[in-house]
Amino acid sequence: MKHRSLCIALAGLVLAALVAVAPAPAAAANLPVTRATLANGMHVVVVHDPLAPVVTTILNYKVGSNDQWIDGLAHATEHMMFRGSASLSSGSLMDAIGVTGGDFDADTQDAVTQYFFTVPSQYLDIALRLERSRATGLLMSQNLWQQESGAITQEVTQDNSNAIYRMFQKLNDRLLAGTPYAKNGLGTVYGFAHQVNAKELLKFYHAWYHPNNALYVIVGDVDGPTVVEQVRRIFGDIPAAKLPARATGALRPFTGHVYRDTSDQPFTAVLLGYRLPGYHSPDYAAGVIAGDVLNSQRGDLYALQASGKAYQVGFQEQSFATTSVGLTYAIVPISTKPEDADGWVRGVIDGYAKSGVPADLVAAAKLREISQLEFAGNSIQGLAFQWSSALAVQGLNSPDDMIAAFRNVTVADVDRVLRSSFDNSRAIAAYAVPKNVGKLSISGGMHKEDNAIPPSKHLPLVSWAQRVLDHLQVPKQTLAPVSTILPNGIRLIVQPEHITHTVVVTGSIANNSQVQEPAGKDGVADITAGLFPYGTTTYDRIALQREFDKIAASATAGTEFGISTLTANFDRGVALLADEELHPAFNPADFAIVAGQEAKSVADAADSPDHLTEVALANALYPVGDPQRRFATPATVQAVGLDDVKTWYASAYRPDLTTIVVIGDTTPAQARSVIAKYFGGWTASGPKPDVLPPPVGANAPGAVVVPAVGRVQSSVQLVETIGLLRTNPDWPALQVANTALTGGFYSSLLYHDLREVHGYVYNVSSGVNAGRRRSTFEVSYGSDPKNVLPAADQIVANLVRLQTAPLDPTRLLRAKALLMGEVPIRQASYDGVASLFLNYASRDLPLDQNLIDARRELATSQAALQKAMAKWIRPKGFVRVVTGPGPK
Repeated sequence: MKHRSLCIALAGLVLAALVAVAPAPAAAANLPVTRATLANGMHVVVVHDPLAPVVTTILNYKVGSNDQWIDGLAHATEHMMFRGSASLSSGSLMDAIGVTGGDFDADTQDAVTQYFFTVPSQYLDIALRLERSRATGLLMSQNLWQQESGAITQEVTQDNSNAIYRMFQKLNDRLLAGTPYAKNGLGTVYGFAHQVNAKELLKFYHAWYHPNNALYVIVGDVDGPTVVEQVRRIFGDIPAAKLPARATGALRPFTGHVYRDTSDQPFTAVLLGYRLPGYHSPDYAAGVIAGDVLNSQRGDLYALQASGKAYQVGFQEQSFATTSVGLTYAIVPISTKPEDADGWVRGVIDGYAKSGVPADLVAAAKLREISQLEFAGNSIQGLAFQWSSALAVQGLNSPDDMIAAFRNVTVADVDRVLRSSFDNSRAIAAYAVPKNVGKLSISGGMHKEDNAIPPSKHLPLVSWAQRVLDHLQVPKQTLAPVSTILPNGIRLIVQPEHITHTVVVTGSIANNSQVQEPAGKDGVADITAGLFPYGTTTYDRIALQREFDKIAASATAGTEFGISTLTANFDRGVALLADEELHPAFNPADFAIVAGQEAKSVADAADSPDHLTEVALANALYPVGDPQRRFATPATVQAVGLDDVKTWYASAYRPDLTTIVVIGDTTPAQARSVIAKYFGGWTASGPKPDVLPPPVGANAPGAVVVPAVGRVQSSVQLVETIGLLRTNPDWPALQVANTALTGGFYSSLLYHDLREVHGYVYNVSSGVNAGRRRSTFEVSYGSDPKNVLPAADQIVANLVRLQTAPLDPTRLLRAKALLMGEVPIRQASYDGVASLFLNYASRDLPLDQNLIDARRELATSQAALQKAMAKWIRPKGFVRVVTGPGPK
């Protein structure tokens, strides 16, 4: 579950008889769309995307934090939607989704709360029935709330300990004052302990959770009219209800202000907030384009990064119905005063306000916004969220409705919005400056919620979920890649997909900087990678980006490279990608900038808890002299010269180490022709380097604590080296065992013991990272300091039990079911397919290894699992690294 401050524009729901609209193509991606309104007012939109046999369902209830009367009440209701109902217990809900191999989550925004499932399309009815079970009769007893309040309180505590989050809240409080958008959607520790209770939760649920306040978006390999009938059959008997009046308000005037905070990150963050037009404003599209201009790599804001003044700069926008919050930011070295960075960013804004924005940047931004709509169909889940956002959040009829708005934006419109809304005299600034640098964490991500409710009672599966186990089989192959080797050694893998008029090229060069970098030159790989955006021998930095803008293509270069382009621009896109990848400029002035930034970055991060954790783990697992123990230092970075960069590029960037995957609207013959045309002349000299680290023996047990001032919870990693390699016949058995340990819900041993029975942890994960020469097994969890050691003891006990006793047959079968369901879900996006192929290519595995694994996993016996665990896992061989408070 997540809380996000996004906007929703409501369209009135009219009670009417069921009306299904015949499938009609969406303009951007030519995919059939079926619409219906049930008699009870529920709106249903089904988009047919046959990319993979997968479906994503998003039930959007049109209520969020805007209409709550207690901080976090909407968010708390979202959490309680996973605690069971009169027709289905929480355990049965978790068990049912677990056996599909699917995933789920929810988020609370300002005016919409979304509940989503992604499952193999053959199990759509399970997702629909699970959603139906909580559409009425939700259980919200005080006892259940007390259980859930612990989890949501951890989320609040974690987020509020992050300086960036606190600054966002300060900016929003000032820029959104007077509107419901300013309400605290996340909630507070005090509110959850003393104000939110079962009575208030039920009051909120009964007020807003009705079919006439819901929009159901369903996207995937399903038939629209058939799905509409399914939804009608399952949800049609729920009565509509009168909805309360919506919360209203008016924006208050505001004046400029500066907030200051301390952070646990080894860099300084500077944010400047502005009030911009909202969704309902005729200037909304112009505001979006203004933000795109600020983010342009040809723009003056990005020049701060390219010149070396900032590590990163950018613009982000949070939009609501009547206003938006625009945020420019600069991430700068610790040595930079925040006031200086503030002045640089304001100077960019003032410059555009005085001289106007460049017309070609406006044109490029418009082209990119319109072209981007075509790419949404390349991900089933991504397309579902795009439609949900357009309809439930923005109040549009289709994502394509924005096309006309963007086309009509003029340079004068952008100038007007920039001058009226980006008013530096009223900008709200926030500075997050590190305190006690070297003792605090470099990472600052928001807390990721875990919606898994470990079942308190393991009941038999409901009949409509039991059929998954009754008919469990290996999924059918839906991919048909064509693999060839070009004369220069490049492996080309092509997967034709004609769902959208796009082509995505993803390349990877096998490399390992810790193995390959020359002694004393650690950091040369990162400096080399940092130089690619600075242009080629053909185009300088600005000219290269202008060429990408002409075709609205997004590209990256380095050892991981690629481009996403419209079909019509495939040839030109690959030409530009090859120019950037094969002919980097490597100018001395650019080298000085990048090398200087790298030296500062390494110095700033050297003593951060996350880096120290990585070093401690490497030192404990691997022997002295092992490449895994190599890390860049300011001294090694400063020792790197431009000649070292050129030498590194010549040795590490080789076609015979490269795999390129092409997915999309092309044919194998055309793709080979285009790739060979622009990458075929790439050559390498000398023998191909060995990029794999040497085999390593079993590590000795150990324990390390890495203090992290400001962290209240302990992050724990239990890691050990293991002798099993990816091609070992025992790999599938260990995958089944690992799934039984932490995958799914009913089948998860560690969730049951550590969270349900003992309450030691909020979440726990495990995994085997198997390579071609060395592998590791890891169990990770977060807990209060007092629970670090008891949780570790329980983990060891579970591992020993798997080695000495057969796994319960029901758990074994459900673990297999989860693995079978994950096969198609991993193929539900172009990125997922590319990642799959590149992973197999890097390990010299067949491209259908997913089905080979699935067959072997399905055939795994209790005895085989027990034998594999006993052979490869050492329950008492872990290195335990605790980041944050040590065990108590």
